[in-house]
Amino acid sequence: MHDNHQSADAVEPVDHARDSGRTTLEFCFIAVVGLIVMAAFVAALGYEFVSARTPIVIMVPLLVLIGVQFFRSLRTVRKVDAGAVLSAVAKGRDRTVNRTTGFIGWMIVFMALIVAVGHYAAIALVMFTLLRLVSRERPALSLALAVGMTVSIYLVFELGFDIELHRGAISRMLAGFGGS
Repeated sequence: MHDNHQSADAVEPVDHARDSGRTTLEFCFIAVVGLIVMAAFVAALGYEFVSARTPIVIMVPLLVLIGVQFFRSLRTVRKVDAGAVLSAVAKGRDRTVNRTTGFIGWMIVFMALIVAVGHYAAIALVMFTLLRLVSRERPALSLALAVGMTVSIYLVFELGFDIELHRGAISRMLAGFGGS
């Protein structure tokens, strides 16, 4: 016979561990984002007033929201074994953090490619690579989707909105060598 009271107790440690991990990682995320926004805010204070208005108008409410979330998380972090959670993260045993770290890695690669080769080449390269490696799609489908999306984005931005996206540092350097 199945005892409902026993099964509820058996689930609690798993839920507590999951909640503990989420709270610890949320606290760490808030701290990192808060430091980045604070650094950007301090840097914006050194700009000319006309240039500083937009970042300051954006960052002041963002800092308030980060502060509110920080104190909300601080109340729950007392119930958490942060050391155990951070130890599991450091040892690579937290699947959620591993997936998130992988995603962040792909975004860093994507940003670096945008700087180096421009938006269109970066979109095509990252999309093709993700489709082939992560989704394990066929090469023809990966290529067709990557090229199709890149062309669509080009049509929307360049022709539709008349917005020129970044062409990349390599393109600019090559254009500089051929000038004058």
